Amino acid sequence: MKLWQKIFLSSLALIIMAVNIISFTLMKNNHQLLLVRERSHAINEYEYFSASFANAIVYERLKQGKVVLSDNEIHDIAENVLFSDSGTRFPAVILSNSTALIAGSGFDDILSDPSFSAYLKSADITRNKYTVRVFHIKDKHEMTVCSTLEADNRSFIIVTATDVSEIFAVKEQQAEYVRRVSLISAAIVSMILLVTVILLLRPLNRLNSYTKAIAGGNYKVRIRRKGSQEFRELAENMNIMADAVQSHADKLEKVAEDRQAFIANLAHEMKTPLTSVLGFADLLRIKKNVSDEERVEYAGVIVEETSRLRSLSGKLMELVALGGTEIEKKPVSLPQMIKETETALYPLMKKNEVTLDSSSEDITLSADEELFKSLLYNIIENAVKASPKDSVIVLNAARKDGGVVISVADHGIGMSKEDAAKVFEPFYMVDKSRSRKAGGAGLGLALCVKIAKLHNAVLTLDSTPNVGTTVYITISGGEICEA
Repeated sequence: MKLWQKIFLSSLALIIMAVNIISFTLMKNNHQLLLVRERSHAINEYEYFSASFANAIVYERLKQGKVVLSDNEIHDIAENVLFSDSGTRFPAVILSNSTALIAGSGFDDILSDPSFSAYLKSADITRNKYTVRVFHIKDKHEMTVCSTLEADNRSFIIVTATDVSEIFAVKEQQAEYVRRVSLISAAIVSMILLVTVILLLRPLNRLNSYTKAIAGGNYKVRIRRKGSQEFRELAENMNIMADAVQSHADKLEKVAEDRQAFIANLAHEMKTPLTSVLGFADLLRIKKNVSDEERVEYAGVIVEETSRLRSLSGKLMELVALGGTEIEKKPVSLPQMIKETETALYPLMKKNEVTLDSSSEDITLSADEELFKSLLYNIIENAVKASPKDSVIVLNAARKDGGVVISVADHGIGMSKEDAAKVFEPFYMVDKSRSRKAGGAGLGLALCVKIAKLHNAVLTLDSTPNVGTTVYITISGGEICEA
């Protein structure tokens, strides 16, 4: 069952229930008021009748000069009171204390009813206390008033009855009227409620259509803020969600594109050295007469390409391993890491006839020592490969603005702004022939970015073609250990 149907049916049921409860409550109260009024009237009639009977007994005693009248005389007096012109015109009955009939008028149907007989036996009938009850006798409703009367030194039970059928008939008429009005009201209210629910839930249907469009991949859809305050807030939240989904989708698409480019570059980078290794190894295999110079040349090429493959695979493994790594940091001395990195790079710098001029303040960092040395190693290594012979690479580490800035400056080939913007991407190389010749794979700076991020550091680069390049490692103050 749809939401609008649930709202419509539940609201309609509640409205009809409320109307019926109110109507029947009012009808019941009106009925009770009529019965209370009729009860007062019935008691007045009873008092009039019982007073007439008591006065008649007193009059007869005084007339005859007797102290006590006989049963026959009492019967005659009761008959006279019941049937005289000035007597009662409503059903009444006079009984002895033992409920034996003395006289009655219009009470035959009531006396023959089993419920009335049971009532007389169980009712608490005492003097000056009226017991009022309504009996449904055949097609009538009779309100009886019952009490005892002390006269002539004996007790009488007097019961009068008043026809209240009209009150119950009115109740039935009102009930039928309420039922008809309820049906008509239900029909009218249902139509109004149906239109109201559809109009109120129209924005929800619009939201549903927009949600289906977003779920179908159309992340550019935005919902208009219309309707009540709740729907406007929901539309705004849905738009925020769509923005977030579109942002994540764009990021995933970018990741997929980068991954595809990464795989393509990896295949290309591995294909080149493998082709060289295979080609020169095949020459050594099939060529019968190989001179010492040729053998040395072929072996040198194989060794160089194999070294480049080893460097490529090693850095690739590091780059992949750092993807979900949580590093363990500890206090390490920055000058000591720089010194150890300089020692590790000494053979490469000697081969390229490049020197390193390093200086550092006494700074202790919270870092993974081996990873941070790898960061320094890759940056200095790139500077060495880009520098001409007899040049100097300057490394400086100093405190600045509450953090630490490490700069590595070379006087090499430099690069354009376009190349500088892409140099941190995996496999990107400014001069591919020169980089391959130097044993590069284009993974060094991409690896550096990941290591820097793990240490809450930022890599930036400032380069000018044919002038040189400076790489900056900016470390936040939170990673600095105070002495």
